[in-house]
Amino acid sequence: MEKNLWGGVFSDVKMDKKIKKFIDSFSFDRIMYKENFDITLSHAIALSKIKIIEKDDIKKIIKFRKKILEDVAKSKDDEFEDVHSAIEFFITKIVGEETGYNLRLGRSRNEEVITTTNLWILRNSNELNNVFKEVSSSMIECAENNFGKIIPLFTHTRQAQPILFSHLILSHHEGFIRCLERFRDCLKRLDVCHLGSGAGAGTGIELDVELMAKLLGFSRISQNSIDSTSRRDMLSELIFCFSTISSLFSKISDDLILLSSEKFGFVQISDKLCTGSSMMPQKKNPDTLEVIRSKFAKFIGYLNSMITLEKGLISGYSKDLQEDKRILFQAFQEILDTSVVIVEVFKNIEAKESEIQNYTLATDLAEKLVLLKNIPYRKSHKLVGEKLKQGEKIEDINFKESLKIKKTPQSTNPKAVKKQIQSHSQRASSIFREIEKILEKFQESEFARRIQGYIR
Repeated sequence: MEKNLWGGVFSDVKMDKKIKKFIDSFSFDRIMYKENFDITLSHAIALSKIKIIEKDDIKKIIKFRKKILEDVAKSKDDEFEDVHSAIEFFITKIVGEETGYNLRLGRSRNEEVITTTNLWILRNSNELNNVFKEVSSSMIECAENNFGKIIPLFTHTRQAQPILFSHLILSHHEGFIRCLERFRDCLKRLDVCHLGSGAGAGTGIELDVELMAKLLGFSRISQNSIDSTSRRDMLSELIFCFSTISSLFSKISDDLILLSSEKFGFVQISDKLCTGSSMMPQKKNPDTLEVIRSKFAKFIGYLNSMITLEKGLISGYSKDLQEDKRILFQAFQEILDTSVVIVEVFKNIEAKESEIQNYTLATDLAEKLVLLKNIPYRKSHKLVGEKLKQGEKIEDINFKESLKIKKTPQSTNPKAVKKQIQSHSQRASSIFREIEKILEKFQESEFARRIQGYIR
């Protein structure tokens, strides 16, 4: 029984082993074997509807799903060209060549691979969403646990104004909420079934594309077969989303490394996040934060690689696009691993008292003079500046008062920050529910339920 899905026009289908290893993708796209099986099963059901495949063979494929998947999982990397040929090979072993060889009727790997990729993302994003929930919770808990602790805000790496440490943490959570919104929107755009696109021009076989999409859980079918088979902007968008998360985590690491250093001393990092020096006995190095910070460099590479992959390609599928999955899988695992670790970071840091420069109260005094003496702000600004220039200290306001006199809702006023904590929790929870709603229909159990319902 043949393993290749092609070969008729070739005088010799035996490829040099070095070239075969170079161009085959089974070693990395095999991770999508369950998704590809389910897509192949949906296609087989569509073929049975037009009497190409017997319904008994469909039942046999379903019955032996576990064995087929186990056989694919046990296969060596060099046994198959890709996951598609592996799935068809082992299904054919169960149902026979007459039925198995018809599985290729009306479809191409060009449509199959992008649909499989979309389905893989939508199924595996559930784990990612659960970890993102933990990230959000750990940030909010950190803000709550450190409420009331005052540190300086830095602008241009100089002390600027007193703020609550909780306010700083919430600033990062605000950025994380935007990342979650982008992630949610990416998933919506991935909720598209591309089956029926064929190699790029569609197919002359009257397949029920709507049925296949419904069985797999997709909300809609694609509108253009050329677009379906030759574009990967939705994957670039997803990796951009991951890159913004990594960028945020890098900024968080920057802040904590600086604020916890001996020169600043506004944050205490637990020993759980640090390692020592092989030579210097006194060292406690914030290695966990430094490695998190370094990951953003990799995401710049992933994003650049994915976007550049399409550059110079004409419309229609090209083998170049095979590399999109290698980039995707690495980026997906990297953001998952980094997110798990950042949760532990927020559980193992706390703000601590250290010297805040008196001059950070200058803005408060300048605003106070405007309100008390009814003078223009530029004049007040100059008066306070001259006072500091002469070495005088600001005694009219203290750090706690500085926080309390802030009037705007997004400010560092303790009352405002308490409201922000509650708002952040509610907003994040709402987005997580929206993401869960998108993903729930793609789970394997839901697919199995729909298949059984159709077969009955």
